[in-house]
Amino acid sequence: MANICMDTVVFYAAFEEQESGLAALRQAVNDCYPVGTSVDDSRLCRIFEKNHIPMDGLSLRSNVVDTSLDEDGYITLYCDSAWSPVYEAYLCFADHFNVSFELQAEESGCGVYINTDINGVYLSTHYKACLLERPEDGFFDDIFDNAGGDTDLYFASEHAMLKWFKERGGIDADSVQALQDILGDGFVSIHEFVNPY
Repeated sequence: MANICMDTVVFYAAFEEQESGLAALRQAVNDCYPVGTSVDDSRLCRIFEKNHIPMDGLSLRSNVVDTSLDEDGYITLYCDSAWSPVYEAYLCFADHFNVSFELQAEESGCGVYINTDINGVYLSTHYKACLLERPEDGFFDDIFDNAGGDTDLYFASEHAMLKWFKERGGIDADSVQALQDILGDGFVSIHEFVNPY
């Protein structure tokens, strides 16, 4: 795949009536993507085919790269999709098993920053700061030095991000827009995860 969108999809039972669907989904995921599944067998369409879920009109250009079935009460699929998340496929999948889901997706090359979990119950990331290039004048040295070698910093809230930049970078801003104005272009970029659905 050319541009890879990293999707984290959490399926859960929002109501007691969905518990049996979640159990069926857990079994289906375990059957289709056991530990050690090869790349050739990791396509998302595999679970659709094995469970006779209609695929008409769906984009299924996605691979399941990891799963987490151990969490109490929810299942997580980590998928790599082409260009953007395959939201309609996840929706169809959730409808088939009668479960709820939340999606976090990121493809920075296409400007995709999505998080449908607005309350942060399962997926808490709502902001990302990308450290692009350290300026030669040393103005942002504190930010780069205090990032611990990371270039991608994730935050659960605007408050958490503003606090980090104040404490670690010496930049005091009262909003994301004010922070972006101070940071300017070219050295650090700020992205907000939104729910376009």
